[in-house]
Amino acid sequence: MILAFENHLPLAALDIVTTGQTAAWGVLAFTAEARSVKLTDAVPAPRDANAWCYIRSGSPQERADTLENYLGPVINVERGRPLRTVWINKLPSMPPARAGDARALAMPPIHPFPMEFGEKFAQFKSMNYPLGVVTHLHGGRVQPGADGWPLQPASYEGNPFRMPSHREYVYPNDQRAAMLWFHDHAMDNTAQQVHAGLAGLYFLRDESDAEIFHLIGGAGQELPLVIQDRCFAEPSETRPAETAFDYVKGVPLSRSQPDGRPEFLGDTIFVNGRPWPHAHLAPGVYRLRLLNGSNARTYALTLADPSGKLGSAVWHGDLLTAIGNDGGLISEAAPLKATDYLLLAPGERLDVLLDLSQVPAGTALHLVNLALAGFTPGSPDDAPIFQTDEDSVFAPETKEALAAIAYSSSEAALPLAHVMQFRVVEPGSHHGAVAPAPQAPELKTVNRVLRRHADDDSFHFHALPGETPTLAANPASAPIAHNRFIVLMNDSIKRGKTEKPSPFTGGPWRDTQIWELRPATSAASDPSVFRLPFDARLADPAQPGDGAPAGVPYQVARAFFFEPEDPQPPHAARHDDPLWGLATEAANPGGFPPVFGYPHLYRHHPAQGRKVSRPTEGTYERWYVANITSNLGNLGDGPQPDMHPFHMHLVNFVVTRRWKLNKATNLFEDRTGWRALDFDRIARHDTVRVQSNELLELLVHFPRGYTGHYPYHCHLVEHEDMGMMLHFDVQARAGA
Repeated sequence: MILAFENHLPLAALDIVTTGQTAAWGVLAFTAEARSVKLTDAVPAPRDANAWCYIRSGSPQERADTLENYLGPVINVERGRPLRTVWINKLPSMPPARAGDARALAMPPIHPFPMEFGEKFAQFKSMNYPLGVVTHLHGGRVQPGADGWPLQPASYEGNPFRMPSHREYVYPNDQRAAMLWFHDHAMDNTAQQVHAGLAGLYFLRDESDAEIFHLIGGAGQELPLVIQDRCFAEPSETRPAETAFDYVKGVPLSRSQPDGRPEFLGDTIFVNGRPWPHAHLAPGVYRLRLLNGSNARTYALTLADPSGKLGSAVWHGDLLTAIGNDGGLISEAAPLKATDYLLLAPGERLDVLLDLSQVPAGTALHLVNLALAGFTPGSPDDAPIFQTDEDSVFAPETKEALAAIAYSSSEAALPLAHVMQFRVVEPGSHHGAVAPAPQAPELKTVNRVLRRHADDDSFHFHALPGETPTLAANPASAPIAHNRFIVLMNDSIKRGKTEKPSPFTGGPWRDTQIWELRPATSAASDPSVFRLPFDARLADPAQPGDGAPAGVPYQVARAFFFEPEDPQPPHAARHDDPLWGLATEAANPGGFPPVFGYPHLYRHHPAQGRKVSRPTEGTYERWYVANITSNLGNLGDGPQPDMHPFHMHLVNFVVTRRWKLNKATNLFEDRTGWRALDFDRIARHDTVRVQSNELLELLVHFPRGYTGHYPYHCHLVEHEDMGMMLHFDVQARAGA
């Protein structure tokens, strides 16, 4: 396949709006609606709707018959200036699947899974039908009623769920500057509804942005880049080529049951709503604001010149310097070496300076993706989910990496290795109205800006004499209120085929699951007790966790978002899928009309060993998050689990320590900082990659003034929909 990068990087087509600059309060309204959208420069938008879009009221997009882009608005707000938003659902419903069922929300126009597919796959039987849209401001510090709680959608007009067709959210914007994003978070339907187009960007600005822009030549040097993968639908008599997406095409489970991959991986890379685009840039320095908006694909990003002409070299990662991530600016800039790359998992963001100041006009640099190890072009259904650097990334300079980017060849062996092209042009024809800075700022100058903005009410950049500065609690002496232990897991050894139910959860084994652990209180012989080679010291938060060669006994405190029970009294426990009454099963025992609603949220009952994490506002906790296989007796044996991006709503956290499982010894070994570009101890996160057989210690701060329930989950959105989501319930401080 020859990649010509013929599409232009769309920037003018995006709805970019700045609010809150002239008044304390801003107000914006948005609708979610089905629209006809242009997907490539060369092919017009189709006659029929092919995407779901967020449309800002009063925008040119609201008045247009067809759209140039499916991405939602790019919203710019000032720190400390609240924004009130209204999210209106204009999507229709569809007929009930069976007599007595409620009408579900219409299916998105992306060739989604049919409704009846859930009857064929056990785990899908516990997934609720789509009832509406739920907008979540990812990375936002907001009250729970504005967070996008998945059980509070804006449903369709005339729905029987007693739900409104719009929701009003207030975003306080009382956090440090950062690149956030908003996307749909509908219960059990996030994957398909985000894939249909329900996503947009949200930049929270403060004086740190002005200082960065001053160093590089102005705000016109900033490029937001939303990276996604998609599959085009096959053309037909009524549907021209490259005018629609095919979600099922990228999910092998639809063709190979029950062991096909349930996650979507596409065959075409989109940036800002265009496949493999190019951007014209004059020599200068640019600020790339990167978002991985894909369902399940992780990227290993670097720069390359496949022709090898620039400096007689292929790899040019040294033109990149990372200065920020999910939580805003990091505390110390991280310049890349020529053969370095940056990992970006779904939901993660990066803030990167691109230095083209010494690159001559006429050069074509490619932003490339090397996270393709294990992928065979002729067998896309066998493509694996990212696991580790060693297993999933072609290291630059290897023959595999050179072949992937088509070094010395006009034909791309692996088109997925290419993201977009930067074409360096003479000054005067570059993007933006402000002339670029002729020289890149010195690293020490950039670091002065980063250090000046490193502190906030949660963390400050702290160092004891003789120690390397790190982000620490603010104040550093703040106590740790709790240690918690979370397990992310794939059923890698297929225990679910023979072990029903799981002795650990009382429910079925699933392809993906998330557990909260507690210290074992039952006898070691109890089948619900298992040992792990790590002591999280759950009963003693004054002490940090660490490896435990002898193993520590645990039991599962919680493994479900909902109560596994029948919807009607006496609410008998369920042990097989469907584990709970779905929204359309909640029939009125007195007859029609039926009563529809979601199942019961999981209940906190410590006396029964059932716990919901209940942190207190204003406190710090250590969360230990392990990604392991279901072979609990020998973690190092058998297939590895997928990498899971772990996302917590409301909070920022710092990765303070990191362990890696030694498969030979079955022990966790300290590897903190071993991947420098993971930014351990110097960056705030709201989403973090937990690679296969890895265990992280997170220092989590629960900010004052925010109480209530918030989700946490895997951000491979198919995993989230398949039950890999729980919640915590923040409690008010005593006397508050």
